[in-house]
Amino acid sequence: MITFIVSAVMAAVGVALGFACCVILNKIPAEWLCDYDETPSEELKNGIRFVNKKHGIILGASLGLSMALTAVSNGVSAEYFIGCCMCFTLALIAAADAKYTIIPDQFTIAAAVTAVAFAVTDVLTKKDFSEKWYEPLIGIAVGGGLLVVLDLFSMFVLKKEGFGFGDIKLMAALGLMFGWKYIIVMLMAASFIAAIHFLILIFSGKGLGKEGVYLPMGPYLCIGAVVTMICRPWFSHIFDMYKTLLEMEALP
Repeated sequence: MITFIVSAVMAAVGVALGFACCVILNKIPAEWLCDYDETPSEELKNGIRFVNKKHGIILGASLGLSMALTAVSNGVSAEYFIGCCMCFTLALIAAADAKYTIIPDQFTIAAAVTAVAFAVTDVLTKKDFSEKWYEPLIGIAVGGGLLVVLDLFSMFVLKKEGFGFGDIKLMAALGLMFGWKYIIVMLMAASFIAAIHFLILIFSGKGLGKEGVYLPMGPYLCIGAVVTMICRPWFSHIFDMYKTLLEMEALP
């Protein structure tokens, strides 16, 4: 009963935070939303980048649903509330990257700090993603390293950049939070969501694949991270089943 009450309250909080995202994204310095060597455009300087009636509703609904479902699936704990903070940060990152194809370093730092808090709490309680103290550290290497390898493959084989450095830094931060096992699951979930969206855009004639058309990966990584948090109990069950099968095969 307490879980459902908390989930209902946090759903309302998530809706409010969605509108807060618009306020923050409109108030931050214009330089945060462009590359280091770029001069901010007039659109960025005027401070009207996101509209409450459109973006606020989308972000609010997404955050409210994410926070409620995470409570229902994982229960209420210290990790849950830290995870809600991560959801809020990921909403800012997804919105910024979706519209301006940039992940501000300041948001990535906020995600990393939240990930540290989550990882420490998680290791101490052995409740969610990591059991050993070194698993979050391996998660950093696996999270960032996977995108580096994929980016190198894209540049040498496909002759174009696959991922931006912002995506790599975000994956490293999420690897710290999820540990090495779940960061792989997260990347698979993000890739699946991206593939489905790409197919929808292709068949709807949105011009995907034409020169000058670019879809950032950041929003898919953020959605994949939230999906991983919500579905953690089911993924954990799959891991346990696989571990049991391996132990059975090892028996004489």
